[in-house]
Amino acid sequence: MNNRGKITVFLCLTVSVILMLFITVLKIINIYSAKEKAAMCARVAMSNVRAGYNRYVFDNYHILLFDLNCGGKGEGAIEEQIKEDLMTNLGDDFSVQKVAITDYTKITDNQCKAFVEQIDEYIIYAVADNAVEKILDSTGDEDGELPDDLKQQLENDGSNQLTGNDEIYESIIRDGESDMNSDREKPEKNFDPRDYTTKVGNFGILYYVMPEGSVVSDELQNLDGTPSYAFNDNFGNIFDVNYKFDSYKDYKNDVSSHGSWKDKLKNAGYSVIYAGKVFNCATNIVNENTAFRYEMEYLICGRATDYDNMREIVNKLTAMRLPVNYTYLMKSSEKMSQIHAVAMPLSLVTFVPEPILKHLIAGCWAYVESICEVRCLLEGKRLAFKKNRDNWITDLYNLDDSRYEECNESENGLDYMDYLTILLALEEKKLYLRMLDLIQLNANKNGENIRIEDCAVELSVDMLIETDGRGIGMNLTTGY
Repeated sequence: MNNRGKITVFLCLTVSVILMLFITVLKIINIYSAKEKAAMCARVAMSNVRAGYNRYVFDNYHILLFDLNCGGKGEGAIEEQIKEDLMTNLGDDFSVQKVAITDYTKITDNQCKAFVEQIDEYIIYAVADNAVEKILDSTGDEDGELPDDLKQQLENDGSNQLTGNDEIYESIIRDGESDMNSDREKPEKNFDPRDYTTKVGNFGILYYVMPEGSVVSDELQNLDGTPSYAFNDNFGNIFDVNYKFDSYKDYKNDVSSHGSWKDKLKNAGYSVIYAGKVFNCATNIVNENTAFRYEMEYLICGRATDYDNMREIVNKLTAMRLPVNYTYLMKSSEKMSQIHAVAMPLSLVTFVPEPILKHLIAGCWAYVESICEVRCLLEGKRLAFKKNRDNWITDLYNLDDSRYEECNESENGLDYMDYLTILLALEEKKLYLRMLDLIQLNANKNGENIRIEDCAVELSVDMLIETDGRGIGMNLTTGY
């Protein structure tokens, strides 16, 4: 009997321990299941935030972002959305005690790092041809910077102020004698090409280069609140070339201070290619319903009207082509003989030393040639980067009429967008904020109510969920 009692007590104690262990395991499983359910529902709620990306921005610009301000409702709207999702998915056994946004990464943070990364990802998969490599191939890896020998010649002629018999031009004039003796129309006495360039420049070359029927709006866009607003130079002078050619010093600066863009183009990010794919320009409209019609031009110039952006762009293109055309003229015996025929009698009237006058007249001619090239580019033509006798367009003795001559297209030449790509590379530091300007302006024009400064790509949230008297705390991050 005593043994039976001991066995009974032992069995009771064993069963009690097993029951206690079983109940403990059940409680642990319930707690673990509750935590897992809470974590799963939290992840779903965060995914719903991520799924709330701005559809217009993604469809048109392939950029994922969500509005922290929820179109004016504030961050609390996101917290409330997460809380409602949690309560719906968790059920009655849970209560949501706290949802609070603790951190976020905006698309403009760290010099637009997230924006740059998304552009890079898009371009790698979406673009087959590298526009930068194509441009470098077309230019023969040159960039039109004035050769050192011509820079030195400008310096020497400006310092010495020699007469028309100087040795620098003797060989050029001698080589061009046959052209001088030909039946080519001779210039009028005291003919001065600078009178023509002054007239064109005073009127504004935009009028001369835009295709017939084009209307460039001067409607002022409100840039307040755009990402680059603090950096926009909307009230400075429009960039221009000294079209009067009355100052040798100014001309020497215009033609020789044009720095190298080749290295900047080589080192440019994918942003310059991206801009050409998603934004409008004068020769390629990809989206009709935009704040600016000429968007790539805005990216380069940052002006508040299409008119000012286009006016500055054509001036920049003219300045870019000026050294290339001037270099060809100065190295062409045929062209220099014509310049000599104009400069020699004109120097006697103006009292400007003939070597100086030759540079200025060559600059005039190169300037008009550049305007003609810009006109052809805006017509959608593709032009050879380097000049030669066959692709030269204008006539020194008839600048006005020859400016409308048809140009010889080149299959491997550069078009208008190629030149914009070069200018974009030169402005790359300003490019990302200005692209975000356009995204914001266009989104709002199409019914959205967003401010890019409020748009984020990553979000961290603290949550406290209660069940069965226990609190479950977690911090989750979601983003693109």
